[in-house]
Amino acid sequence: MFNSSQLLNSMMQGLTTLLTIAVGGTCAYASLPTDSVVGVADVEFYDNLQEITVTASGPRKVISFNADGSLAIDASMLDELPSLMGSRDPLALVRSMPDVATANELDASVTVRGSSAGSNLFATDGARIFNPMHMLGLYSAYNPSYYSGFEFSAGRMPATWQNSTGGAFRAFSLGEMPDSVLSVDASVGLIESHGAIRIPLAAGRASLQLGARRTYLSLLFPDILQLGESHIDYGFTDLNAALNWRIDDANSLRASFFGNHDAMGLNNDINGAKDGNFGWRNMSVALEWVSHRVSVMASASTFSNQFILTEGGTELNLPSAVGQYTLTALSAIGDVSMEADLSWRHSTGQEGGSVRHPSDAFEANIAADWRRPLKWGLSLDAGLRLTLYHCGALTRLYPQPRVQIAYAPRSWIGAFIAYGEYVKTDLLVKESSSGLPADFFINADRMIRPESIGAISGGVTGRIPVAGIDYSVEGYFKMLRHQIEYAGNLMLLVNQNYNPLDDVIAGHGYAAGLSVSLMRQWGRWRGRVGYAYGVARLRFAEYGDEMFPASSSRPHDLNASVSFDILRGLTLSAAFTHATGTPYTRARYGYMIGENLICDYFPHNSSRLPAYNRLDLSLNWVFSRSRGIKQSLNLSVYNALASRNILFLYTSYSAEKGLEQRESVMKSVIPSLSYSIEF
Repeated sequence: MFNSSQLLNSMMQGLTTLLTIAVGGTCAYASLPTDSVVGVADVEFYDNLQEITVTASGPRKVISFNADGSLAIDASMLDELPSLMGSRDPLALVRSMPDVATANELDASVTVRGSSAGSNLFATDGARIFNPMHMLGLYSAYNPSYYSGFEFSAGRMPATWQNSTGGAFRAFSLGEMPDSVLSVDASVGLIESHGAIRIPLAAGRASLQLGARRTYLSLLFPDILQLGESHIDYGFTDLNAALNWRIDDANSLRASFFGNHDAMGLNNDINGAKDGNFGWRNMSVALEWVSHRVSVMASASTFSNQFILTEGGTELNLPSAVGQYTLTALSAIGDVSMEADLSWRHSTGQEGGSVRHPSDAFEANIAADWRRPLKWGLSLDAGLRLTLYHCGALTRLYPQPRVQIAYAPRSWIGAFIAYGEYVKTDLLVKESSSGLPADFFINADRMIRPESIGAISGGVTGRIPVAGIDYSVEGYFKMLRHQIEYAGNLMLLVNQNYNPLDDVIAGHGYAAGLSVSLMRQWGRWRGRVGYAYGVARLRFAEYGDEMFPASSSRPHDLNASVSFDILRGLTLSAAFTHATGTPYTRARYGYMIGENLICDYFPHNSSRLPAYNRLDLSLNWVFSRSRGIKQSLNLSVYNALASRNILFLYTSYSAEKGLEQRESVMKSVIPSLSYSIEF
């Protein structure tokens, strides 16, 4: 047994100690993300330095395997990959990885290894992003011109990373040193445009970085999506800014801003049909101070939803919001990396009726990772993360031990086995699978407990020297605890006294699978093949004793891409996706009571949509590389084979036709043309 107040005092003392050390600047190196290397002892020489050119003998890679199992993605190399509607979207690359379930176009979510869409961690320059996707799921919130690098982990996460029970995706725009050369990267396309500029403010001392992104999808494709007789009008905007100030040789100050806005209109001239206004906003700001090799960061992240739907004279108005404010310290002593953070999170729940669920949660974390090479090619990575969480009547300490043993007898082959415990204290309530912003975040409490998993994984990674192919084979098994699901439906929200949390249920289950990845990232022919076989099954008391497929379960998931340099500067690319259809609950029969449709359903998630198939083509022409200016044209075709992929099914009833299963289908083929310039 333990005393909660004693534990809280102990955790706070540890947090205060680490923050004090950081302020004092007496700790050694902290593993901070960088995108540049500078080795200049003479400050006066550096002030006069205009440009550094780094050359390497090996091929540059879009994707590299890190020692901790994560993937590093080089933003400058994204144009080596097939383009998605003219955009080098980094999260589109991650969503094609074998550990990430293929999502239908309208599903603006990311699910990793059987975990739910709300289980992941997304961040920009250290600040959290609650929602990384734009509506319709075609684009992410990450401007490809603005960022310099990305990092993704599907399972093995160091204890010093923030809490996540799914995957983690982190984006970095700032390097250790300010930019010393003016540079511009911009792309103008038929569907969306994006760009970024890096401006030196003082030679080697300060620089400013700005980025923007905008889509106008509905202007050229007004009928891209139909919902019954209603049509979609849609657009989004992304904005980024960052300041990097090198105060002196030992101290730096970095400030960053991220914000975006999605707006969608559902319009219909027929009386009684669906009309609506939907949207969401993300905002993240961070201020980081680096002294010697210690980092202290203060960040704030907010997310808000707008959901207004009118049908047959009935209106649903379901706003929601969540905000998180965090202080983080990161450092290292020898082989031990340390992290501590303190957060306050406020959630309004969903404010659709007279019943609201505002809540405040406090979370303190302290973590340490010890990574050490042993003999005979062995290495050990052991860590512990302690999470002290308080919300309402719930106060609890969550220990999360993690350990990994790796064996690398040669440079071209390695093997590992790892185990870890993970917990997440904020939960996403998904009320709809249609991608509309009816979903909202809540803080876990005594009634709805934090989500947790225990995960074991093992595999081999390496490189086939002669062919130049990087490979990875990995298996995993996860125990899923306190997984939540919304068991109601949107029409219940018409009742002003209805609380949607009354229909949030919790269950347990497991996820298991095997993923295989092959990549060749150099030469005239380049490509990737990723295949995953996975199952995710859950049991909820409300649905009976039998386990059923989780909503994210897709047993077979295949992604393959190939790029061929036809001529110097002219590259043809193709990408193919095949995935088992997503599970859903089908209506058995229905009848009308007054104006209400009442349905009886088959067992939960006992049906599946048809298999998902899509072929994308891309032609990229770099027609100018003179005087430091790179210009290119990209022509891409989304769903080139016009595959008729069903996004979701819904039930309607009429006296003439009775009960009908109606389909929502994305427009078959979407071409795009974009022009890019970099200098």
